[in-house]
Amino acid sequence: MDRSGVPCRRQHRPAAPPTGGEKVSKQRKGRLTPRGWLRLLFGQPPAGMYRRPAVYMTGSQMEIEHFKTIRTYDENKLCLELYGGVFTVYGDGMQILSLTAHRITLRGRFVRTDFSDDV
Repeated sequence: MDRSGVPCRRQHRPAAPPTGGEKVSKQRKGRLTPRGWLRLLFGQPPAGMYRRPAVYMTGSQMEIEHFKTIRTYDENKLCLELYGGVFTVYGDGMQILSLTAHRITLRGRFVRTDFSDDV
């Protein structure tokens, strides 16, 4: 009722358009605490990460890490056995610059590479 004693009807206002505040509250829920952030930063890497092969190429040099053995090598083809497959590099005038137990560095003109799951 209003002041005159006559029953009144309440008018419903339409809902206000979203302002984006809903997104902010969701983002805050997903935030990391400083402790959680440090735990992720300094946590242990996934199992097997350090045995995964890696190939780096800059200009006329290529470096391949984490291989098992060299299957074949000549100036046009290098075939390496990796943990989980065979990696082959084709090129022209390839030379081995350095060779360690798990890393090889090559120089030359690289044409293509192939990977096969067959060991």
